[in-house]
Amino acid sequence: MSEGATESDVGLGVGLACATVAAIAAIVLFAGPTQMLSAAGFGVAMMAAVLSVGAFHLFE
Repeated sequence: MSEGATESDVGLGVGLACATVAAIAAIVLFAGPTQMLSAAGFGVAMMAAVLSVGAFHLFE
């Protein structure tokens, strides 16, 4: 396996992991019983989404 393919696979794995965290945090955002929990879910979802996109581009 070449070095480029390994970096691409790492980027894909990290990106998908962050995307999964973003999806779970979005569920917390909409299902959170309190405003504070919804705000925390929004913050984590946004941060994980940005990290996911960054990982896809960084390891491209």
